[in-house]
Amino acid sequence: MISHRGSGRAAIGRRECLESRRFLVLAMPTDDVLAIVGRADELYRGRMQAGLVRESVMVLSGAFGGRDRYEVQWRLSRAMFFLGQEAKAGKDRAQLHRSGVEAGQRAIELSAGRVEGHFWAGVNLALLAESKRGLQGARALLWSRSELRLATELSPGYHDAGPLRSLGRLEHKSPRLLGGSRKLSRSLFDRALEIAPDNSVTLLYAAELAIDTQELDRAKRLMERIVELPIDREWEYENRRDKEIARRLLDSLG
Repeated sequence: MISHRGSGRAAIGRRECLESRRFLVLAMPTDDVLAIVGRADELYRGRMQAGLVRESVMVLSGAFGGRDRYEVQWRLSRAMFFLGQEAKAGKDRAQLHRSGVEAGQRAIELSAGRVEGHFWAGVNLALLAESKRGLQGARALLWSRSELRLATELSPGYHDAGPLRSLGRLEHKSPRLLGGSRKLSRSLFDRALEIAPDNSVTLLYAAELAIDTQELDRAKRLMERIVELPIDREWEYENRRDKEIARRLLDSLG
């Protein structure tokens, strides 16, 4: 419900590139949390390159006492979200998102008043709900909504209005029986775009909602904005992916 899988899989599909570094990373555990999270952020920022997010997982997992470090746990949840949304096999996706939920929940236990744990747990739960049917899927969806609402209350602008964007996506894709609302989704996307008007992910989600509500002129305008956006280094992976998707959708709409 939160991601677009497929076009970015090649960017993380080759694990061989990690093998030469694996033993070096695992052989150098450290308790320097600032160094660990700095390196993990650097690797995550370079997610256009195959394997770097997996390497960030190894860096974070090598931290002494990392299970009790908030800054380590929420970053693990973030990495698992990315890896899960790009995994090819459904079983792998579900396992990665479960791990992301666990790390996010651990972060919440360590610091419930901060946004990161709630947000990354919430988006992992949203994608986990896609892989589950029946009661399990419904529970994951409702739990995701709860976490994302908390994240929105704590810091709606976090991650380029990520809580608003992700909650909007959840409301768009959720069945009415489980509380889904396209009207609420539109309102959440509008709020997110007021905060971060050039975020390609929010623009794409808003465009897809507009297609589903038959607001085709609005959808075209939003996708044309995506195509014209300059590449943001912090969002290069998503920008390039979303430009490709927007071009395809524009072609399909004529």
